[in-house]
Amino acid sequence: MIKIDGAEIKGIAACAPAKEIINSDFGKELYGDDLGGAIKVVGVEKRRVCEEGKTTSLDLCVRAALTLREAAAFDFGDFGGLVFVTQTPDLLLPNNSTYAHSLLGLPLLSPAFDITLACSGYPYGLWVSAMMAVSCQKPILLLDGDTHSHFVSPKDRATALLFGDAGTATVIAPNPAARPWHFDFVTDGAMRDALTIRDGGYRNRVNDRSAVCEEQPDGATRRAIDMKMDGMSVFNGVVRYAPDSLKRVMEPAGANSGDYDFLLLHQANLMMIKQVAKKLGFKDERFPTSLQKYGNVSSASIPLTICSEIKDIAETKKSRVLMSAFGAGFSVGSASLDIGPCACTGVAEYEE
Repeated sequence: MIKIDGAEIKGIAACAPAKEIINSDFGKELYGDDLGGAIKVVGVEKRRVCEEGKTTSLDLCVRAALTLREAAAFDFGDFGGLVFVTQTPDLLLPNNSTYAHSLLGLPLLSPAFDITLACSGYPYGLWVSAMMAVSCQKPILLLDGDTHSHFVSPKDRATALLFGDAGTATVIAPNPAARPWHFDFVTDGAMRDALTIRDGGYRNRVNDRSAVCEEQPDGATRRAIDMKMDGMSVFNGVVRYAPDSLKRVMEPAGANSGDYDFLLLHQANLMMIKQVAKKLGFKDERFPTSLQKYGNVSSASIPLTICSEIKDIAETKKSRVLMSAFGAGFSVGSASLDIGPCACTGVAEYEE
């Protein structure tokens, strides 16, 4: 069990593309008569997706950070560093964080680095950022976003209805009077094949076949640079690991599910996350969801849900929250912490 003393969230902002895809129109050809049932299971009615050429850093996360700076008068020149969580960087080299660090005017003598985690990334980002904030006694800027829609085949029934794009910014600051944060992490690399993109790294370099859309052994049609998902393996991993991870983060404070105002889960698939909420005893009013409007936006889904669904509450009162995010790796990150009152700017829309 991991405990962090003396940190708090001072602000949260999100940014989503203006382009919206309606799944009831988009999926007609691929799903036919099964479309209604598929949408009901995944829970994604609409998705926000970036136009080609738009990226996680400048077009989403940096815009979210600028929105937050304007709303709360943060001076990024006084910050102690920047952490950027993304699995879809602008470039393989250099990283996103150094670019964002420059664009936002953080001090030259401060660290900036990326965390390359997908769906489980936000709890990891909070943990690392909180340690940094406590260590240097300065605020830390956590950027978290992904543009996975660029790497999903519209001809793959396992993923076609799911993924959207979003970027978020969170400010974590030192506060000796804050209630301790608790974290729990699970890593099972034996399940790494449940979510993969075959080509594009250094093991399987991009080649002249990488962008060719072909029928694959599992029956789907996709490119080698598109995401492959074994939905049943992911479902089994989440149900196996997430509820116990959430229970473990409650133990140090002697808390139970009734002591929390909200359960914030990675917005992976509605049927899946409802199973987790049910196991923990959370009903709808304490279990906000945003995937119906934005889709699965990978590691940005928890801060996006805060900005979309409980903005007014985050701005005006303190809420005790339980969160868990899970996905590629296989990786799970869970946390118990307080949110609010803090600056929460909602969801800004990115348009060219």
